[in-house]
Amino acid sequence: MTYWTVIPWLTINGNPAPYPVLNERAIRATAWVMMLLWFITFMIVYTTKDFTYMYPVVILFWLQFFIAVVWWTKYAPMSIIWSWFVAKQQPEYVWAIQKRFAWSLGLAMATAMMIVVWWFGMIWVVPFVICWTCLILMRMESALWICVWCKIYYWLVWANILKKPDVAPACPWWACTVDFTKKSSS
Repeated sequence: MTYWTVIPWLTINGNPAPYPVLNERAIRATAWVMMLLWFITFMIVYTTKDFTYMYPVVILFWLQFFIAVVWWTKYAPMSIIWSWFVAKQQPEYVWAIQKRFAWSLGLAMATAMMIVVWWFGMIWVVPFVICWTCLILMRMESALWICVWCKIYYWLVWANILKKPDVAPACPWWACTVDFTKKSSS
């Protein structure tokens, strides 16, 4: 199973892909399961008003994002499990850098959730907003193939805030590809 690697002679959308790639199918499967787990947990907490169900899920999400950012998805618990479900499907490779950027922002959201819940003891408005933002983003990733954080990454590159890659990388079905050449170099 390939998680984060440069695959010699790989082409994506007919273009050479000499950059590290990840299997997008495994990423979407993981996002779907995370979204489902978070939604079920949210509904249990909302209906029972028992916030203890939230704590292990927040820790699991934090670990998933932390491991994916630091050691890549090869070691992230939910990625390992759900990669098995798509293992026999044709891999759909995408550039790994924008996914790592997206996971970094997911890690920031999970960290914020841990801080507001455990440190500040907030249990309603702020965690509610973080939860629903996370749910919406995971739903967009898993069902619509739209990685909002990836689009933000591309915008930051286009706006010359982040370094432009040497090769224009690809996303599945051109879902988040930006033409880097359209930005004027002023």
